[in-house]
Amino acid sequence: MLDLWSRINNWYFLCLTLIFILALFLFFFLEKDKRGKPEFYLPFGLIMLSAFYEYLAAATVEFLEINKWLYGVFNYPHENNHNLWVYNFFGSHLPSLLFLALIYQYLFSPLKKRIVKGLSLLFIFSYVAFQVLGIESLFEQQAYSIIVGDSAVIIACGLYFMELISHPEYSEINPIKAFSFWQVTAILFNDTLKFLLEISFKYIISISMNLMASLYLISMITWLLVLCSFLVTIVLNTRFFNTKELSNE
Repeated sequence: MLDLWSRINNWYFLCLTLIFILALFLFFFLEKDKRGKPEFYLPFGLIMLSAFYEYLAAATVEFLEINKWLYGVFNYPHENNHNLWVYNFFGSHLPSLLFLALIYQYLFSPLKKRIVKGLSLLFIFSYVAFQVLGIESLFEQQAYSIIVGDSAVIIACGLYFMELISHPEYSEINPIKAFSFWQVTAILFNDTLKFLLEISFKYIISISMNLMASLYLISMITWLLVLCSFLVTIVLNTRFFNTKELSNE
């Protein structure tokens, strides 16, 4: 079994750590009023969350007592070194809710905002129902919950792009220069790939482990692109740049 250092000593963790450090440092160079806006603190929070759960996942494989203690709290019968609970909750479900909250901020239409709120509530209720009914366990693969969450985010992304080409507020700007455009585009690619991986996991595993490894590699790259889109938003809105901001307030 790889030790903790071997698990984090790779290109992915290096990129993740660099993004984390830059975001942590540069966020405090934003104007105070910007730091209090969800368009900025949500991307910052997602970067912090990503670094947190990736290091936590590596640590829970090295320090098995963490898993054993948590299994005992939930009275889960199979003690092992699986850390799926980290990726399930912190790596999939919580980011999906934060993505929905972020996309909500970029919408102007009250109807579309209500739809995104409804998608968020549907995801939360379905997740709780899956747990209460015993359909899924926190410590095992939660394919149903992940599919519901990814589907909600993909639909929300579609609503954003519909508004981007139709709402007067967006018609006044160049979409290519809008931070929200690049963020939502990266989120859409990331969650679409995650969705396809979840629904075809067993099939892909059955035909080629190398194909699955390649797809997971691509998913790691798309996740880093999502984080980079957040980081660029923070960087270009610091006091070092004079960036025009589109507000939906």
